Amino acid sequence: MHSGKFTKIIATLGPASSSEKDIKELISAGVNFFRFNLKHADTAWHLEHIKKVRDVSGNLGISIGVIVDLQGPECVLHIPGSTELELKKDELLKIPADVFLSPPEVYSQLDPGDVLVVDDGKIEFVVDGKKEDLFLNVLSAGLLKSGKGVSFIKKKISVPTINEEEKEKIKEFLKVAPEFFALSFVRNHEDVENLSRFLTENDSSAGLISKIETQGAVDDLDLIVEKSDGVMVARGDLGVEVSLEKITYYQKKIIEKCRASAKPVIVATQMLESMTTNPSPTRAEVSDISNAVRDGADAVMLSGETAVGKYPVESVKFMHKIVSFNEKAFRVPPALEFSEDRTFSIVKAAVDIIRSDNGRSISKILVATETGKSARIFSSFRPEIPIIALTQNEDTLKKLGLSYGVLPHKIEFPEHGLVDVTEIAHELQKRGILSKGENIVVVHGKRWQDPGNTNSLYIFNVS
Repeated sequence: MHSGKFTKIIATLGPASSSEKDIKELISAGVNFFRFNLKHADTAWHLEHIKKVRDVSGNLGISIGVIVDLQGPECVLHIPGSTELELKKDELLKIPADVFLSPPEVYSQLDPGDVLVVDDGKIEFVVDGKKEDLFLNVLSAGLLKSGKGVSFIKKKISVPTINEEEKEKIKEFLKVAPEFFALSFVRNHEDVENLSRFLTENDSSAGLISKIETQGAVDDLDLIVEKSDGVMVARGDLGVEVSLEKITYYQKKIIEKCRASAKPVIVATQMLESMTTNPSPTRAEVSDISNAVRDGADAVMLSGETAVGKYPVESVKFMHKIVSFNEKAFRVPPALEFSEDRTFSIVKAAVDIIRSDNGRSISKILVATETGKSARIFSSFRPEIPIIALTQNEDTLKKLGLSYGVLPHKIEFPEHGLVDVTEIAHELQKRGILSKGENIVVVHGKRWQDPGNTNSLYIFNVS
C-alpha cells in the first residue's frame, strides 16, 4: 500500500482539487480512490478529470481507482445560472424559474403542503401555491447550494432507478472504465438489480456500490448487500430519513452485515466537515473517524472537504493520520456470520496462524484469486499484515482496491496454471513487493486461477 495504511481513503474531486498538481498532492497524502459526483458539474468536466487522475496516477506508478456517483432515484435541487443563494425565512421561490428539481418526474407528484429538506437537513421548504403554479416557501433561512439532494418528509416520490438522461451519461462514462458506479438513494434491492442489469447489457463489469440513505434500504439491507459489490453508509440523507439519534446504530449494523458478507463498506458524510473552512478538525470528527475504523469500515470518504474546501490536502493528511493510528491501536474483532464453506475455513485457519504468530515472523499474506472472494474474506478478518492479492483478472484487480488491507497486483500465471510459489515469489521480489527472508502465509487452489477451489494453506520462506 503506497501510504502505509490499510483503511482506504476516498476523496471527492471538485473545483478545489482539480489541477494535476492537486491530484498528485492528494495521492501523495494517501488517497486511494477519487469520487466524481454527477450532481455537480457536467459530463465533460468529469470525463476530463477522470483522464487527469489516470494520467497522474500512471505517471506515479500507483493504482488509483475511480468511483462515479450517480444521481439515481434521488431528487436534486438546482439553481439556474448560479451555485448558491442566500435565503430568508418565508421567502418564496418560484418553481422552476428560481429553482428547479431533477428528475423532472418529481413535478407532477408535488402538492401544496409537502415538506422538502435539502442538503442533509440544512434548508427546509414547504410547497405553496396551486398545483399548476407552485412555490417553495422557506421555513429555515440559510445558504442554499445548487446540486444538493432533497428528501421529502412523510411522502414517497416515485421515480425510475435511472432515467433516460442518466443512462446516456453512464454510457459516456463506460468509455473511461471506472472501477465502480455508486447508486444514490437506493430504495430496495430492485434498484440495485435495475442498474446492474443496465451495466451488463452495456458490457460493463464495473462494480456497483449501493448508497444506504433511505429507510427502505435499511429495511432491505440483506438483499441489497448480497446484490452489490460494495456499500456506502451515506449518513447525510440517512439522518433525515431515520432521524439523527439512530445513525450510529445503523452505521454499525450496516458495517457488520457487509463484513459478514465479505463486501467492502464505506463510511461517508461530514467526516471532516469543519475542515471545509478550518485547517484542523474538531475532536468530535477525530472520534468519528476513529470509531469508523474500529467498527470495521473498509474505507472512509471525504466530500466537500476535498471538492470545495479550503484545505483539501490537509484534510486527507489528517484522515491518513487518524486511520493509521487507530488501525494499530485497536484490533477489530472478526466478522460473525460467514457461511462455513471451504474457502472460509481455509482463510480462518490462516488468520488463526497469523494471530498466534502475533507479528513475530509472518509479514504478509499471499493469496491467488480469480474472483476476489478469498482476498475479501481475508480482509473481513482485519489481519494486521498486508494481503497481497494476485490475479490476472482485470476486473477483480480493480474491485479489490477498495477492500481493507488488500494490495491487488496483476500477474500473468504460467500457462500450465500449476502452482510454483518460488517462481511467483521471485517475480514479486523483482517488483519490490516481497523481500528475501520474509515468511508469508500462502493460500491458493490447485491451480493459480482456480475460482472457488481454494484448498491450500502453508507458510513459505522467501529465498
